[in-house]
Amino acid sequence: MSSLGDRLAAGQDPMAQALWEAHRRRQSDRLSDLRVRAPEPAMARLDPFGARTVVGLVLVAGLAVAATDPFGRLAEAFQPTLSPLAETPPPTLDVWINPPAYTGRPPMLLARAGQADGPVAAAAADSVPRRLAVPTGATLLARVNGGDAVPNLALATRGGETARPFERVAEKAYQIETAITEGTALAIRQAGDELAAWTINVLPDLKPTVSFAEPPQPTERAALMVHYNASDDYGLAGVEARIRRLESTGEPTAEDPVVLAMALPGNGLEAADAKDFHDLTPHPWAGQPVEMTLVARDEAGQEGHSEPVKLILPERLFNHPVARAIIQQRKRLITEPREKTDIAEVLMSLAARPQHYFDDVVTFLGLRLAAGRLVMNDLAPAMIAEVQSLLWDIALRVEDGEMSLAERELRELERRLMDLLAQDNPDQQELERLMDELKQAIDKYLQAMMEQMQQQLQNGDQQQAQEIDPSQMVERQDLMDMLERAREMMKAGAKDAARQLLSQLREMMENLRAGRPQMMSPEQLAAQEMMRQLQELAERQQQLMDQTYKQHQEGSPRDGRDMGQMGQMPGQPRDGRGMRPGQRPGEQGQMGDGQPRDADRGGRRGQPGTGNDATPEALARMQEQLRRQLGEFMRKLGEGLGQIPQPFGEAERAMKDATDALGRAQPGEAVGPQGDAVERLQDGAQALSEAMRQNQQANGGAAPDPNAQGQSEGDRRQDPLRDRPNQGYAVDESGVEVPAESDLQRARRIFDELRKRSGDRSRPELELDYIERLLKRF
Repeated sequence: MSSLGDRLAAGQDPMAQALWEAHRRRQSDRLSDLRVRAPEPAMARLDPFGARTVVGLVLVAGLAVAATDPFGRLAEAFQPTLSPLAETPPPTLDVWINPPAYTGRPPMLLARAGQADGPVAAAAADSVPRRLAVPTGATLLARVNGGDAVPNLALATRGGETARPFERVAEKAYQIETAITEGTALAIRQAGDELAAWTINVLPDLKPTVSFAEPPQPTERAALMVHYNASDDYGLAGVEARIRRLESTGEPTAEDPVVLAMALPGNGLEAADAKDFHDLTPHPWAGQPVEMTLVARDEAGQEGHSEPVKLILPERLFNHPVARAIIQQRKRLITEPREKTDIAEVLMSLAARPQHYFDDVVTFLGLRLAAGRLVMNDLAPAMIAEVQSLLWDIALRVEDGEMSLAERELRELERRLMDLLAQDNPDQQELERLMDELKQAIDKYLQAMMEQMQQQLQNGDQQQAQEIDPSQMVERQDLMDMLERAREMMKAGAKDAARQLLSQLREMMENLRAGRPQMMSPEQLAAQEMMRQLQELAERQQQLMDQTYKQHQEGSPRDGRDMGQMGQMPGQPRDGRGMRPGQRPGEQGQMGDGQPRDADRGGRRGQPGTGNDATPEALARMQEQLRRQLGEFMRKLGEGLGQIPQPFGEAERAMKDATDALGRAQPGEAVGPQGDAVERLQDGAQALSEAMRQNQQANGGAAPDPNAQGQSEGDRRQDPLRDRPNQGYAVDESGVEVPAESDLQRARRIFDELRKRSGDRSRPELELDYIERLLKRF
């Protein structure tokens, strides 16, 4: 084949050309007989394992990956670069703002690594930085991970922009912590790039405000009542009253002011509308003109002042001539301290006439001691104060005997108990001890008040033994019931509610005064006896309903884990205040441990007991007996009044339904009718009271007051020991709700159920841990 492409060498010999042509013809004729041999690849010898197929697969995969931008990928292959083979990841941010602890505000998370709102470097360029409200003094904590350069924090203020570098805490980890007191924007930058930015508004900590809700005024026992309003943007730390004595010109003296700490109804309140009571009658300034200013303080130490108020400090009015003379000399130690010798002579002359103060040896020795100290010592302020305190105690002993000592002990216990309840974690044993001592102090004070009233009546002092409205009378049992309710609230963890109830009790004691009730007419006595019988009937029906429900629980296959055990009894009515109808204010059908009172177990007035072992048959007999007593009551009512209010008939029918259900051994079906009977008895009592009032007015007489013990004329269905708005010791008008009896019993049932379940070790560990955390607060 290659001969056909050859050329003749240079030359013009015809013979040679003829021979060359003949040669080419022979080669061309042989070309038609030429055959190609089978291919014999060499790659099989070079690549016996077939690795060349891998190259082909890689080539195909590359073409598939680069299909979206094949030309760009191809161009990058021919463009050299000096960047490292592994790209450095972008920096991440963790940014927090912690408000000051006294604000009570939670921390604010601005950015967090791995979240969309973390580093702003990955955000769109047109994103607007968020506006933040930051309390002044808040702490900014920022951490940057990644990047080679040290980041910095830029804070923009009205005076310009300041930048602070981060602190290196590890390899490529930086951190900064700084307080924010001013500024309009902050940004975090690294190597010229802005990682995050926010617009901020630094909120100033405003001073608290405080003012008098009403002018300070004395109570019935001459204590000073201060009603104030106070508020702060982040919570009040304390309120106090500063009292300065005024000169005759009306200007404050240079003496140190008297500071009275006002009790707050709770901790960290942003607003409070409260009352507080202070006995300043023993103070030497009692009866003197003073100026009082309220001061509110927040956690930051800022103070807010009220407008000053001028007043005369309440003073004790003494009726005994010797006591009045002693107090007069005590006042002279303030206004005429240089006349201490003359004051001592007056005290000696009073001591020389023991027949004028019942020949009391203690009074004699006290007067001689006070006179001797005035004569033998100089005019040191400490000595004057001690003599004034001694003269005050002597005057109280001459005037009241044991009465004033009991009053002082009562006020001191009230103050200590309220201060202890204001603590975050009060000692429960100390609370129980103070509650027991307060109960004894109230008994002692009431006994001393009664003895004083009897002595005044024997002496014919009608001015002191005042006639008071029976509707304003309060029984000792009512006060004891309030104490028991406050004790239950403390056990249930409702400290603020217990403080409010005790504050109401304290105001009642401050306004308590001895007196003799007005004479009641026979009609009033009969009406009061009728209401007493009706109330007793309703209480016994309530007790029977409680026992019926217990019987239903004991026979329930659900082991008591129904809605009744953990909450309100099925079918048990409640009024608007959560009290059971027919229940006396503060009275409990059960003690705090869930057991019935002794009176409940033993019955009343010869009635069979209603213990836990009562069978449905026994309960049916007791229910039928109550129904018959109601029928007898309705018969007498019809004879005396001429009409029977409709609720009594409905109560009688409900009792009959309950008797039928108990007769069928179905206590669960009897609870609902029994609750209806209690509610109808309550409605009947209200209707009966109104009917008596209208009947007496129609006859031209004064309306009888069958509810004279503890209820007011305006709203007889309200409990005056609970529903007393705008009254109490440090009452928060924004609202601490005093739990009703049903709430306390429900809390006690829940607490008992939690203790029961905590002892069941077969329950899951997670549930037991949760129950344990719930029980810790108790």
